[in-house]
Amino acid sequence: MSSFLSNSVLLAVYGGALVVGLGLIGLAIVSLLRSFTPGSQASTAGQTRRLNRGLAYALGLGAAVLGAVGLLALLVFRLSPAVSLLWSLGAGGGAGALAEILLVYLPNRRHREEAIIAIDADGREARVVIAIPASGLGEVAYQDGAETIHLGARSATGQPIGRDSRVRIERVASRVAIVRPVGGPVGGKR
Repeated sequence: MSSFLSNSVLLAVYGGALVVGLGLIGLAIVSLLRSFTPGSQASTAGQTRRLNRGLAYALGLGAAVLGAVGLLALLVFRLSPAVSLLWSLGAGGGAGALAEILLVYLPNRRHREEAIIAIDADGREARVVIAIPASGLGEVAYQDGAETIHLGARSATGQPIGRDSRVRIERVASRVAIVRPVGGPVGGKR
């Protein structure tokens, strides 16, 4: 009787973990799909949403794997409750940790590096190396010491900007500079 109760409790826990995990994965996927809505603009809280989406998916994956491995261990492989608990915790924890590294840690590291470029580029004067169409993407370059930095660029005014024109970088988002034309030769910081 005690074995039946412990198996029943574990089955309920594993089933609950599987349902919660799949629910978290579903919420993360819906959040991702909503971010692709045409016409939506990224807000200043976009980085936080990415972090929450990745974290929800990682937690969901860990919980779903924990539940699925636990159920398989008990029902299919007929392992003891203690062994099934160890297997499910190990597999769920490993899957969740791996997803956390791949979906939260590594992408945020890249965003921190881009933030450094954005802060460094704000206010600099640059030269247009690929013409910027009125509502399209071109490219600008500026000198940072001995290094030439190339960024994608969009016009802040909505007007086309020709090749070799001087521009001032107003801000940088996702390695795309928002620029405004200025007169005179290309220079350094403001």
